[in-house]
Amino acid sequence: MRFKNVIIFSVVALLLGSAGLINSQAVAAEGSKQIVTVNIQNVLLGSEAGMEVKKVLEEKVSEFQGKFQQEQQDVEALRAEIEKKSSVWSQEVKEEKERDYQKKVRELQLKSEDAQFELQQLEKQVMSPVLNELQNVIKEVGEKNGYAMILDSRAGMLYVDEALDISEIVKKELDARQKAAK
Repeated sequence: MRFKNVIIFSVVALLLGSAGLINSQAVAAEGSKQIVTVNIQNVLLGSEAGMEVKKVLEEKVSEFQGKFQQEQQDVEALRAEIEKKSSVWSQEVKEEKERDYQKKVRELQLKSEDAQFELQQLEKQVMSPVLNELQNVIKEVGEKNGYAMILDSRAGMLYVDEALDISEIVKKELDARQKAAK
């Protein structure tokens, strides 16, 4: 009799457990959320805010190129002069011209490195607000549409169906916010 009760109890427990498992799977399927992707690079390059940042950086690059163009030409002219006239110069003149050339090359390299550093700082300065806003946009788009996860499609994804890419939605929302902020 006891054995029969244990079997009945086991069968009932198994049935209740199965019903609970089935019910939990149904709830999970009903509440399943979609995982989507966004191409951050395309959003930034295609958005108005990203284009403004690019324009600012390109203007600064042009400014630096203009500054360094004359110095670069002077260095090249000195190098050409050394190559042409070194055979008629005395050893002292050759050495002096070589030292002068090396000094100008180092100065130009230092100025170039300083310009690159300045460009990096400018990029951080102008990109930081855009990236912060982009992060907020992505979060809100995800919450609004009930996405389970939004992944950067350029972050090691081997294949992603284009139907899952929400980059255009994010770009439009970012542009709208940037216009509203102005």
